[in-house]
Amino acid sequence: MNNLKTKKLLIFGTGAVGGYYGGMLVKAGFDITFIARGKNLEALKNNGLTLIINGKKENFPINVLETLHATSLKKTFDYIFICVKSMDTKDAALKIKNNVGYHTNVLSFQNGVDNEEIIGEVIGIDKVIGSSVYVTSKQVAPGVIDQFGYNAVMFGELDKSESKRVSELKSILESSGIVCVLSKDILGDLWNKLVWNASFNPVSVLTEKTVDKMLSDKETFELIKNIMLEVKNVALAHGIGIRPDTVEFNINRSKNITPNATLSQDFKGFKTSMLQDFERGKPIELEEIVGVVIRKAKEKNVSVPNIFNVYTRLKEKVKNQIAI
Repeated sequence: MNNLKTKKLLIFGTGAVGGYYGGMLVKAGFDITFIARGKNLEALKNNGLTLIINGKKENFPINVLETLHATSLKKTFDYIFICVKSMDTKDAALKIKNNVGYHTNVLSFQNGVDNEEIIGEVIGIDKVIGSSVYVTSKQVAPGVIDQFGYNAVMFGELDKSESKRVSELKSILESSGIVCVLSKDILGDLWNKLVWNASFNPVSVLTEKTVDKMLSDKETFELIKNIMLEVKNVALAHGIGIRPDTVEFNINRSKNITPNATLSQDFKGFKTSMLQDFERGKPIELEEIVGVVIRKAKEKNVSVPNIFNVYTRLKEKVKNQIAI
């Protein structure tokens, strides 16, 4: 374990996901460098990182930078976790390129199914470990992350092989209190997650409802199930090893992630990351979560009428928000 503590880790993007996982690693004593920007960067520098985990608050100083140029272009890391929004994946990959050495391993802690490919095109696919993150967390203020309910990371080699680096990463994360699942088919697991993301995320913005409210509305629930089936069909058309019960699995998971209000003082229902971004006037991952399904569907001539309808309506809603 002591040998693991010598590993150099980089969290690129210190929001709800990067802040939580990076914070857990810092608590465990690992050498972490964080990249952040704007008000978040300022708060992290001045006040440190605050984690609220199931109502319990902790604060600790962290090593946070705005750019890797502030370290040294020659400094490399053992593990790099890209935690920015998926529309910024290529930019992030380009920014870490000079900090990738022969021993560096890079993971995408993001939404979507093509981040690994995008990162691999910049730094080499052999440097990439596939991963799928499941965590209920939100950034409630600059430098403050509220995590409630479950957290888990699935990861594995893109070619489905077993490797020393995957075993080592599992030891690092588990020693930090992070639940790990070694995946035998990470691409299939990424698509299983997309089944949830491509349905609940866009529909939550269209309806402006929390997950529990969408589940309780019959018409909305039917739309979500139909979208899930369409995503599943696209995955199958591409030969992806998606789990047969992916629709039922994701619906049941949704029922379990709606937390009790007592877990977070001002919490009245789980808001998807896309709805949170929309409400804050931030760009949403429309192309990366929904558009990608439409593009993949066209490649195999798979009909996705519900997804296309939601995509078109959401694109118009975002356009109107920007106009305002």
